[in-house]
Amino acid sequence: MNPVKLELSLIALAIAGLIGPSGPVAAQAVPERWPGTEKCELATAGGRITVEALCGSMSVAEDREQSDGRTIELAWAVVEAGSSEPGPDPVFFLAGGPGQSARDSAPMIARALRDVNRTRDLVFLDQRGTGGSNALDCDFDPAEMTANTDPDRMEALLRECFDALDADVRRYTTTDAVDDLDALRRHLGFEQINLVGGSYGTRVAQVYLRRYPDTVRSVVIDGVVPTRLRLGAEHGRNLDRAIEQLFIACAADAQCAERFADLQGAFDRLKARYGEQPQAITVTHPTTGEPEPLEFNRDVLATSLRFLAYSPEAQMMIPLLVHEADATDDPTRLATQAILTTAQIGDQIAIGLNFAVGCSEDWPHWPDVSAEVGTLLGQSFTDLYGRVCAWWPADPVSTDFHQPFDSEVPMLILSGELDPVTPPRYGEEAAEQFSNSIHLVARGRGHIVMTQPCMGSIVTAFIEQASVDALDTECMDALGPEPFFVNLLGPTP
Repeated sequence: MNPVKLELSLIALAIAGLIGPSGPVAAQAVPERWPGTEKCELATAGGRITVEALCGSMSVAEDREQSDGRTIELAWAVVEAGSSEPGPDPVFFLAGGPGQSARDSAPMIARALRDVNRTRDLVFLDQRGTGGSNALDCDFDPAEMTANTDPDRMEALLRECFDALDADVRRYTTTDAVDDLDALRRHLGFEQINLVGGSYGTRVAQVYLRRYPDTVRSVVIDGVVPTRLRLGAEHGRNLDRAIEQLFIACAADAQCAERFADLQGAFDRLKARYGEQPQAITVTHPTTGEPEPLEFNRDVLATSLRFLAYSPEAQMMIPLLVHEADATDDPTRLATQAILTTAQIGDQIAIGLNFAVGCSEDWPHWPDVSAEVGTLLGQSFTDLYGRVCAWWPADPVSTDFHQPFDSEVPMLILSGELDPVTPPRYGEEAAEQFSNSIHLVARGRGHIVMTQPCMGSIVTAFIEQASVDALDTECMDALGPEPFFVNLLGPTP
């Protein structure tokens, strides 16, 4: 693999957090306070990061209104505290998506919260419809969603996926998920818990807080989904904002500005060119090495830049890739990135759960999205939800599901300055809603910031004291963007 392809692969892995297998380890004694579990090893990023845990399962009714109906098994794991006398209130981590497995996130989260883990257990429950909890997975190659942007073909793929699911998808909502979460809390015998949610997991945290307020000691939400937000309705303007900020930062950087003098012009030309005249290219598949024909159009351009924009390291490649595609009329490197990230992210997202949540909670109350017209993503989310939710079985949530509420529970709200999907203004909105909260914005960071050591230390202090008062945030002064890639060898030292 040449250095450029290797760099693209490593960056995509950092964005997607490619998940490896998990399984039991050599038989060892299980602590008495975790009966019914077995020692296991959870892996992420192709197995490069692992963590030892205890894995268990819990049986729940798929439909809680039918006590004698079908049951499903929910998979969960705990990374035990280092202390022999751990705190009575563990941390429950809530994964994003919708569709990610919490257990698959355990190695990275355990590393980010290792100081918390010294005194508190970390609990990871795979939300129903994800991971080991009757996952609503689709069998088609996620890369086909990139290569085939024909809406009829995309809808056909999703119909085939739905027909193969063994589930009543109406019972796979956020509310069902938080009821499962509380069932696990009671099963494990904890009176109170601390919630840490990332991205869509911040919605789960807020729904749980509203539904079970007395059981929550503290809340951390990172990459905030505001209570009123319909997922996907503002993705276009959020991505455009992040790209615009990135171009402004490049213009303020001497080397980047000299190398890429007309980034905005290059970007505008790419949007116009591939919106009007798609280009047939052949891409060497980044994982199989096989040549793959692809029609590069504006949708593929949007996919490429959207997922690059999630990570602060990958963001710094965008000026180079935009400039190259415009100057050479060759978007191959961007297309390679689109295929790679789509496939890897698709591997860890249960697509069926994504629509089970979206068609019940978001689409029935979809707002006016005229502001999305003209953005790079355009109204693609509106068009897709409109097609699929017309036939996807769903029981729409009531309108008060999206109504703001307040809580006395202390809440730490985190945002990344350059987040392309949950920008800082969402964190500001949450801070106005929750009176006992503090909002911190990590300068130069992208989507999800708690994995950055400084932010992890702040999360640790917050959970320890369960208070927003007197938090030491001095380390944030040293945060900033990563260096720009000015050529294919990487960033200038």
